[in-house]
Amino acid sequence: MVHTPDLPQSHLATADLLELLRRGCWAAVPIATIESLIRGGRMVEFPSGHTVYAEADAERLAIVKHGLLRVYMHAADGRQVTVRYVRAGDLLGVPALIAGPAPVFVQAVTSGVAFFFDVDDVKRVARKDASLAWALAEESVHRLYDVLEELAGNTFASVRQRVARHLLDLATSRPGASRMLTASVNQQELANSVGSVREVVARALADLRTEHLVRTSPGCVEILDPVRMSHELWSRARDESYSRWGPGSA
Repeated sequence: MVHTPDLPQSHLATADLLELLRRGCWAAVPIATIESLIRGGRMVEFPSGHTVYAEADAERLAIVKHGLLRVYMHAADGRQVTVRYVRAGDLLGVPALIAGPAPVFVQAVTSGVAFFFDVDDVKRVARKDASLAWALAEESVHRLYDVLEELAGNTFASVRQRVARHLLDLATSRPGASRMLTASVNQQELANSVGSVREVVARALADLRTEHLVRTSPGCVEILDPVRMSHELWSRARDESYSRWGPGSA
């Protein structure tokens, strides 16, 4: 793994981290507890394409300040499957903190910044502070829900959502020399991969072009805004076919 230089810590950075952490599962954790954990950590900047975590590395716990990362697994033959996209404000590494090294890799889709906690400090405090222990348990359950959502997305996602997901996966699994994320694929190959037909995929690509998410050329799709593109992926909360009253409502 390539190590990047730590960024200097400041009172402003601490305030930003407090705000990010208290938006999520750590809202009920005392501010003094969070501040003590922040003092023991460090800010790290990483370039796009950087491997932030490799399979079987020592466990790490971080919160993303800027950028987009993907968590993926791969097989011996080189195939990869993305299991989660991590955005600004998301925690990374909680299950590994509890259960040990995770069988995944974490790659930076875009350049970004993350704050890494001192793992030993977090474990020590969590054993004494029920509010932090509960927050970590709640975050672990959310990661389980993410996996369930990924499984459901394979069935429920629209063609557009499947196209967006496949393009992101292709572009990030085969990074090129350019800083632009590029998927080397034609419309027919894309249709075959997402279980649709070329005409439908062509319309989905046209929509993504109109919204300035991608730029296409023969056999190539450039992703112009990876973060916005990641929000195209299927989510139960964003599924327009799921009404506020649940399935089957009038």
